[in-house]
Amino acid sequence: MSTIQLPAPGRPDTSWAVRPPRVDLRRVFLTCGLVLAAEIPLMLVMGNSWDEAMLPGYAILMVTFGAVFCLAAVTVAGFTAGAAAAGLLLLGVVDLLPVLGGAAVLALVCGVAPGWARVEAWQAARSVALTAGEEAAVARTALPMTGRHRMRGPRQRLTWRLDRTFAAFLVLAFPPAIAAFSLWFLDWIAQR
Repeated sequence: MSTIQLPAPGRPDTSWAVRPPRVDLRRVFLTCGLVLAAEIPLMLVMGNSWDEAMLPGYAILMVTFGAVFCLAAVTVAGFTAGAAAAGLLLLGVVDLLPVLGGAAVLALVCGVAPGWARVEAWQAARSVALTAGEEAAVARTALPMTGRHRMRGPRQRLTWRLDRTFAAFLVLAFPPAIAAFSLWFLDWIAQR
């Protein structure tokens, strides 16, 4: 019979060993790439301009990678969603303020997203120096799995976090802000 040791006072309980959400980005990139490889030539064959053919592709990338960023807290996906939004900005379809507004809404959702809470719990559990006995106890703890990827165990409390929201907004807004500045700078140079 095994006994569960409680952590020393002042130390977080890491025995439940939270794992961050797993997203296979290769599949996401491959799926988006296949959709774009079919969509862009089809739009060009149908007589659309290059800009019109790129418009749905940017929207697909923005929505797909925005969802991965929001639900699974994958920063690379956030920068990809921001780059797609910058592409829409460069096409002249939208202005900077609506793009930043969309980034703000998605960042607010990231502020309460369970995937972000799991990543933060995982990082906190990994950043605490454990004693040898605590480390062995965590290693012996089996992670209960149901289905293929779901974990049972203690539920994390969903609370809105301003720091998480601000960080998500910076990741999403950086590429469009740089694109808008580049357009402004090129216009300024042309007028000189």
